[in-house]
Amino acid sequence: MKTNHGDKAENSKITRDNVLGLDIATHTGYYSTHGSGTWDFSESMRRNNNKQHKAFRDTLIEFITNHNIKVIVAEDVNCGRSSKEFASSRKLSEFRGILFEICDSLDLPEPIFLNLRTVKKWATGNGNADKKMMVDFCKTRWKTNPVDDNEADATHIFMYYIRKFNL
Repeated sequence: MKTNHGDKAENSKITRDNVLGLDIATHTGYYSTHGSGTWDFSESMRRNNNKQHKAFRDTLIEFITNHNIKVIVAEDVNCGRSSKEFASSRKLSEFRGILFEICDSLDLPEPIFLNLRTVKKWATGNGNADKKMMVDFCKTRWKTNPVDDNEADATHIFMYYIRKFNL
């Protein structure tokens, strides 16, 4: 189902139960009405056991198909200046490409990528909110207890989207 996310006629067919919020990284935070948490896609130390891309793909496909997910909303790539931030951006870009392929394979619309500063500003009033602040606001604003900052970010991403489109 291809849809323009701003089209009210198409969005009326989508409910919050069809939305999955993601904070994509090696530790991917996820939030939906069907569950939330953090998936760990860390690579093994053994060179022949580095299957994190396949694990990412398989995990998402299983979750999407089991829960009738029709819209995926995720954090956009943010290129940092340090080598660690660059490596994180590269990993996020790899996972982002896999996410596009998953959506194509399952005939879903392209994922929606949100600027994290926009989500942070909306969630906490501070576009530069740190991880602790995002977790704290998740607890107080949404009455959830995220396992970590990845789940907290995914929760805010999900809530931002469903509020924006009145789902």
